[in-house]
Amino acid sequence: MKKSVRLKFIIGIVFVLAICASLFIFLDYSMSRATARTGQLESDSYTVGVDYSGIITDQFISEGSYVEVGDPLFELRSSTLAEAIRDNDIAATALLYSVTPDGTVLISAAAPGRVQSIAYRKGAFVAANNEIAVINNKDGLYTSATFILSAPDYALLDTNSRVNITLPDGRKVTGTVYDITLDRVEGEIETTVRARFDNKTINTTAFSVGTPVQATLELRSDTLYDKLSGSINSLYQSVIRN
Repeated sequence: MKKSVRLKFIIGIVFVLAICASLFIFLDYSMSRATARTGQLESDSYTVGVDYSGIITDQFISEGSYVEVGDPLFELRSSTLAEAIRDNDIAATALLYSVTPDGTVLISAAAPGRVQSIAYRKGAFVAANNEIAVINNKDGLYTSATFILSAPDYALLDTNSRVNITLPDGRKVTGTVYDITLDRVEGEIETTVRARFDNKTINTTAFSVGTPVQATLELRSDTLYDKLSGSINSLYQSVIRN
């Protein structure tokens, strides 16, 4: 066999092996990832309200407003609270909010955050223990995504798994799973995965609760793809440092 023919034969074998290896690595990669049916940003939050009925006499916030600890939110006048204080049924100092003798309550922010919704506005009557507003905690954004997984996938899923999140502007962030819930919907088992990420890496003014995102769940982190990409990245970082 001529050297040129032998060389072509060897090159052909190497080329075929390279393609097969690439396809194997890609298959290994794709089987270790799951793409979400739906995904959006959610947030830790707290509700605002009082345990006495009354009328909102003043309102200092609107949806989307940012508040700090102690910022005034609402002023509410409660005749039932005023009566309870006069009858010594409750001490004003025992309340979690400031109140005047006539039953005027100043509701303040318990933690920094952004106002998500307001259920009752100035002039409205609020029944006791009703939710007046919802405030999202500062740096409390997380991703909630729904997946359809196969039975073997659950063996590869835990609270150390990662979720790759793509925002509407194309920016990508990585979150760590902290909660997993399962629900049966129309005969299918939907798996809802919640993952936290560093809020400082995104524009929280532009992207808030309800923002749709694309989410990909990493079921395994020991794939050939991950090992290969990790080695290449380490080599690249080493070259840069040198």
